[in-house]
Amino acid sequence: MKRFMIAFLMSGVLVLCTGAQENGNAQNTNSVMPRWQEKPARSSGMRPMQTQVPPASYDAQSHSQPDGTGAGTIAVDVWSSSISTPAESDETQSAKLTPEFAVAALTAAFGMQSTERRLEYTIKRGFPLYEFWIQTDLDGIDDSLKLAALSVKNEADREALQQLQNQNSRLRLWSDWLIDANRNVRLGEYYMSASALDNDERFQNSVACTKFLVSMLTSRRLAEDDSCL
Repeated sequence: MKRFMIAFLMSGVLVLCTGAQENGNAQNTNSVMPRWQEKPARSSGMRPMQTQVPPASYDAQSHSQPDGTGAGTIAVDVWSSSISTPAESDETQSAKLTPEFAVAALTAAFGMQSTERRLEYTIKRGFPLYEFWIQTDLDGIDDSLKLAALSVKNEADREALQQLQNQNSRLRLWSDWLIDANRNVRLGEYYMSASALDNDERFQNSVACTKFLVSMLTSRRLAEDDSCL
């Protein structure tokens, strides 16, 4: 009987321990499961981090092969960097006249051209030569050359100014000869025949040189012509 009571008490203790263990496991399970289920809820609501892709990477991805390996040829636009307006050569730059000088020099060249035309018109029409207006025209050309000299900026300007000064000296020498011949009544041939002035080599070279200088200054490119030598 004593043994039976001991066995009965031990069985009751085992039952109580087993129930307590099961309740503890159930509580642990209930407390863990909600936490395990909350993770997907929080993670599913988060937006993935966005990173900016450099243009080069974007081009590389867009030009990769369809299989996703990323291997392939990347197209590079080289036209914008390789094509450019070719710079002028040093020789071309050195032969270019400055705008300020070209404008001032053209005033002197047009003055020479106007004087030559007036002389030609006067002689071919048989009008008398007036020394006063001839000298006035030549003085005006000298003043224009002085202003052009103040506008010289580079070597091309200086060489062009030298050509203008040489032409001015040539025109002045011919005008002085013309005035002297008129004083000594030696222009009869010029007044009698219009071809006399056309055959005057010095005058025709002067007209050709002045015409060339006007063209050179208009284009702003230093050049040379045989008529000005």
